[in-house]
Amino acid sequence: MKIYLINLAIRPDRLRFMKAQLDAQGLPFTRIDAINGLGDENIGYPANHPRLSKGEYACYLSHVKCWEAFIASGDKHCLVLEDDIKLSKHFSKILTHAPFFSHRGAITRLECRPFRTRVSKFWRYRFEGHKLRKITAFDGAAGALVLTREYASYVLKHHKTPEIPVDDLLLDRGSTNYRPHRVYQLDPAPATQMVFLQAASIAGDGLSDLQKGRTPAPEKSLRPTGYGVLLSEIAQLGKNIWNNLFHTFKTIPFRED
Repeated sequence: MKIYLINLAIRPDRLRFMKAQLDAQGLPFTRIDAINGLGDENIGYPANHPRLSKGEYACYLSHVKCWEAFIASGDKHCLVLEDDIKLSKHFSKILTHAPFFSHRGAITRLECRPFRTRVSKFWRYRFEGHKLRKITAFDGAAGALVLTREYASYVLKHHKTPEIPVDDLLLDRGSTNYRPHRVYQLDPAPATQMVFLQAASIAGDGLSDLQKGRTPAPEKSLRPTGYGVLLSEIAQLGKNIWNNLFHTFKTIPFRED
């Protein structure tokens, strides 16, 4: 499986940080020159974009470059990494274990955040303490994702132009741009953003430069009235019953060793 590492040319320190981790585990990678949304360069960012800051727009375009390289490779799967990711010491063993990626889902997320997310109570596959669970609610983090060729082709065909943040596009089931597909999560996760580790403040390898000044999501539409309220409450009750039976909220931990 090819690894595509998104890295800004102005951050060679990040490249050294990621290269050291990947080289230590014998994992070759292809560096993708990230689009710089932090300067004055013309990157095609439209004035007054209704949803994205310039940094978010550039981040999205950087991921597009990965998807295009992936499709050109002819491979069935690829790993897209951002350059602020801490990898576990057994990351290569996970990445080369094919059954983790043989499911019919579009995405396998290898990273985690220190926040609760909703996942299936039932795991699909288990290997050396890691369980493969289906994510059933939005949890935005796109720094370490394994994509299928079919899904990358779909997003390039339908969503090549940035309209919403890239993690919203890939992971938000409530988005109007979301294509119904399955997203799986490794639990515990073999990767996480450095900003979520206490060591980040010491190592200086923390916050990502790809996205800055993230814009807030637009406000949701007004609540229904009249019979719409009753129907909405009945639908929500059904969702709650379904979620309690088959899903759970949990914080996915990062397993470093």
